[in-house]
Amino acid sequence: MPERSRRHQFFFHSTTSHLFIPNFVSKYQKNLPSKNYSIKFHIFEYLKENTMKNLGISLLSCLCLMMCNSSQKAGIITTPPNKNVPLVRIETKQSIEDDPKTTGTIQIFQNDSLLVSSAIGVELRGAVSLYADKKSYGFELRKENGDAQELSLLNMAKDDDWVLHGPMADPSMIRNSLAYEISNQMGRYAAKSTFVELHVNGDVKGLYLLMEKIKRNDAKVNISKLAIETTNGDDLTGGYLLKIDKTAGKTDDWSAYTSDNSFQSGFDENGKPSKSAITHYLFEYPKAKHITTPQKAYIQQYINDFEKGLATQNQAENIATIEKQMDLNSFVDYFILTEWMQNNDGYRISTYMQKDKNGKLAMGPIWDCDLAFGPDQSFCGPMSKDNWVFRYNTFCGDDGWLVPFWWTKLAKTPVFKKAVVARWQELRQNILSDKNVLATIQNQADYIQQNKLIDRNYERWSESKQDKNFQKRHQKHIEKVKNWSVKHAAWIDQNIVNL
Repeated sequence: MPERSRRHQFFFHSTTSHLFIPNFVSKYQKNLPSKNYSIKFHIFEYLKENTMKNLGISLLSCLCLMMCNSSQKAGIITTPPNKNVPLVRIETKQSIEDDPKTTGTIQIFQNDSLLVSSAIGVELRGAVSLYADKKSYGFELRKENGDAQELSLLNMAKDDDWVLHGPMADPSMIRNSLAYEISNQMGRYAAKSTFVELHVNGDVKGLYLLMEKIKRNDAKVNISKLAIETTNGDDLTGGYLLKIDKTAGKTDDWSAYTSDNSFQSGFDENGKPSKSAITHYLFEYPKAKHITTPQKAYIQQYINDFEKGLATQNQAENIATIEKQMDLNSFVDYFILTEWMQNNDGYRISTYMQKDKNGKLAMGPIWDCDLAFGPDQSFCGPMSKDNWVFRYNTFCGDDGWLVPFWWTKLAKTPVFKKAVVARWQELRQNILSDKNVLATIQNQADYIQQNKLIDRNYERWSESKQDKNFQKRHQKHIEKVKNWSVKHAAWIDQNIVNL
C-alpha cells in the first residue's frame, strides 16, 4: 500500500498532568502553541513543525532520543497500601519485552490472603503506549509444564489470557472502566475489569486495571466454535471475530498486514472500489494461525457483500443489506456508545466485529477508550470539540487509519437514523441519563480515592514537588469527565435528529 501522511498521536502523560519528556524538548515548552500541550504533548506535530526545523534532525532521531531518554525514576511512596485493594505481584528472571512473552510468576493478594498463584508468560502490550514509562502488560496463565491454564481472577470469567492496563494517557484513570461498565449496563458485553495495584519485580507500578481480554467464549463474545476441519455448510457461517486495527506492536508498518493475518477492504474511505483501501480486517477468531483458506474466503466474501451493498447509490439495496446482513441493534448501540463518549479512535481502530453461525454481522465489543470523554488533546481541530466521530475523515483525512465509509452511509440511511434516535432517547431515560452516568463516574472515583490507590500512584509517578493533596487533584480530573459528559450528551440531544 502506498505511504500516506499519518497523524500519530504520541502522548506521554503522567497522572499529574506532567510530561515525561527529555530535557531537550522541555526547554521548548514555552513555545508550545497552547496550554493543552503542557498536559498532553502531540510529539509528532510539534517535532515536525519545530524540532526538525530548529535542530535539523530527522523525526526518527527525535523519537529515538525521546524514547531512550524518557525513563522515569520511581518516586518515594509514603502512603501505606490498603489491604482491601487487590495486589498483583509479577516476578520474572528476565526483562519483560514486547515479544516474545517472558516466563515468570503471578500472585494476587487481598486482605493478606493469597487468592491466585500461577506461572505466566508476560509481555508488554500496546502500540504507542509501548513507549510510555508506565507500561501495560498482557499475560497468559500457565501450568508448570508451560501449557495454558484458565483461572478466574477476582470474580471474572475463567480464562488464560489477561490484560494489565496502566492508564497513562488518562489522568482520571477511569475512562476505560467507565466505558466498559456503561456498555455492560446496556447489555452489550465489554471487558470486565477491576482496579488493582501492580508490583513488577519489586517495583511498585501503581494503579492498574486488570481486564479481561476480548475472546470467543460463553462469558465474553458468545459466538459458535469454528472447527479447523469445517470447510462448508452451515458450520462454515460462524463464528468469526474480526478487528479493524493496527497490527500488534506496529504503528505505521503497512507491510505488517498480510493475507495470513487479515484481508483488505474492497472500498476506500469514500465508498469507491479500491485495491489500496486503508481499512483492513484482522482475524481474531479463529486466530490467524488457525483459520483455514475456506474460512477466510467465506468471511471475506460476507464482508465484501456487506460493503458492496452499502456502497451502492441504490437505497433499496442499502436497506436490503441492513436487513439481511446486519444485526441492526448492535450497530446502533455501537454507534451510540462511540458518539456518546466521543471516542475518536472508534470505528477506525480497536474496533471489533463478530458473526455467529447462521447469524448476521454484529458490532462490538467496544475496546480501548482511554482517549474518550473529552481528553485534553487536539484531534485534528474540530474533533476535539462537540462533533460526530463518524465524520472524523472530514477533519483528519490525512490520518493513516480512517473511518470505513459505511458508517457515513448508515448515518444517511433513514432506517438506521430512525433506530439511532429511538435508542438514544430510550437510553437517556435510564442508563445514559445524567444521573446514572454521574453516579457511575463518582462510584469509580470514590473507590480509587478512598482506598488510597490515587495517592500511591501519584507518589510513584509524580514529578511535582508541590500540592500533595492528591485526592483534590484527581477529583479535578473526575469533574472534567463529569462536566464534559453532561455537556456532550446535551449536544447530542440537540443534534441527533439532524444526524
